[in-house]
Amino acid sequence: MWVYGDHERAVTRAALLEEVRAAAAVLDSAEPGLTWHSACVALFLSLSELLQGIADEALRETGVDAPSPAQDAVTAASIAAATAIDRSWRSAFEDQQVPDLATLSALDENGALTLRRCEGYAFYAVYPELYLEAARALPPGALVIGLRSIGGGLAALAAAASKAKAVLTVRPGGAFFDRRIAAGPALESRIAESGDAPVAIVDEGPGLSGSSFGGTADWLEEQGVAPDRILFMPSHAGDLGPQAREDHRTRWNARPRLVAAFDDVLLAGPMPLARWFEDLTGPATEPLDDLSGGAWRTRSPWHDAPADPGRESRKYLLQTDQGRFLLKFVGLDALSTAKFGRARRLFEAGFAPEPLALRHGFLLERWVHGRQVTPPVSCLAAYLSFRASHFPAETSGAPLRQLVDMARHNLREGLGEEATGLLDPWTDDRVEALQPAVQPVHVDARLHRWEWLETPQGVLKTDAVDHAQAHDLIGCQDIAWDIAGAAIEFDLAPEEIIRLAEAVMSSRPVALIDLLLACYLAFQLGWWTFAGEAGVSQRDVYARKIGQRLRDASSSRNA
Repeated sequence: MWVYGDHERAVTRAALLEEVRAAAAVLDSAEPGLTWHSACVALFLSLSELLQGIADEALRETGVDAPSPAQDAVTAASIAAATAIDRSWRSAFEDQQVPDLATLSALDENGALTLRRCEGYAFYAVYPELYLEAARALPPGALVIGLRSIGGGLAALAAAASKAKAVLTVRPGGAFFDRRIAAGPALESRIAESGDAPVAIVDEGPGLSGSSFGGTADWLEEQGVAPDRILFMPSHAGDLGPQAREDHRTRWNARPRLVAAFDDVLLAGPMPLARWFEDLTGPATEPLDDLSGGAWRTRSPWHDAPADPGRESRKYLLQTDQGRFLLKFVGLDALSTAKFGRARRLFEAGFAPEPLALRHGFLLERWVHGRQVTPPVSCLAAYLSFRASHFPAETSGAPLRQLVDMARHNLREGLGEEATGLLDPWTDDRVEALQPAVQPVHVDARLHRWEWLETPQGVLKTDAVDHAQAHDLIGCQDIAWDIAGAAIEFDLAPEEIIRLAEAVMSSRPVALIDLLLACYLAFQLGWWTFAGEAGVSQRDVYARKIGQRLRDASSSRNA
């Protein structure tokens, strides 16, 4: 199934270095405490992007990974920032010293870079503090190898908290479940120079196959590194996924893995999550209630809603004398600031719960109590019209051609070749002719029934802030994507879809909705297939709806 996509950002070296300098300047005036600490993490993430961009640029030009003076300079600055984060965190924000970034001064500012968003920082609550803590168990004198995108920065964290000998970065490439390393002679020499030192492979994951970890370890053994020198630093303590090679799984289970658990570091560390918002909420009167992994349903009137535990954001219920609050992870990277702004505007317009603050990746909202509700078309129209007019996007997600390719792939894989007949009306020429009509916005992209509550404040849409920037293919789309979503999720009649379209996107091509209805169904089919057993029932819902549309189309042709 095809549901994921990498959204890249093109930037000049000069612009990215200016972003780094601006992030560093914030530290000079930032309020001491969590604000300063979070700003230092933002600086570190900017440096990580710079390292990834420079290393990937060289890989594209030469076809092989190789160390360079520019990479070494950015790595040194990254280690300095990581060291500052470590001091700040371990001292409960008492020891906060601006890092020395002097090594950046000699960098060439000419040229362009392509950046990939680091998934762990953005979606999966991979905090720098976790790798700093895990690295304290790293044997002295280790060689640390970070796997890009995110691993270059993670390797710098590991070096900052240990007595590492050297830090390198590589990008495994090739087939999705068979990643391999393309190394130049200079990189091979660095490996040879490591002698008998332990070698730590650092990355987020592992995911479905763990082939980035496994392929890198294969390459190290080919370079003469003894298997007992290799260890792993992943973001979770679990096994490799179901697509892993058996020899990779055997090695994974035989070698040390250094992992620090989120609960041990962020919930029980020197400055635990429950205290980050005390000035707004008062002290917690009970331990945080973990609502992640589908547990939110125990606190929701939608207790029988389907869940997708492995891909849900971390979220917690905070209880204080001032009431109940929701803490939800929305990302450590720069895009999270805009998410808070959207949350405020949705609240002020009466569409969503009240957001109170955004701190170090977590959004604080007032807890809302409500009942199940099916929003009327007029409510859907008001909500989607607001999004269309207030949340324009600077960049677009997947183009229509790619959405159609995704839909065809998912329909064929999930239901067989016959199901691709849903796309028969959509020739290449017809799809391309519609593309100029697309007006990308930050769509909701999660209009499922269980996302809505009837409250004393009116009908509210929950979880409405950031799905247009999720870890999937869709991205920012025309508001027609949400109209299609509403039509499918609420089984709207044709005349109701027309009413919704007239209210939200009048004078624009309704054909765009017709196309996206098919694409939306195929995407949801794929999404819930990846949810495993937990998603089977919801996957079947979309399969039945696809079947009904195929039957309706056949009846229309034969009428």
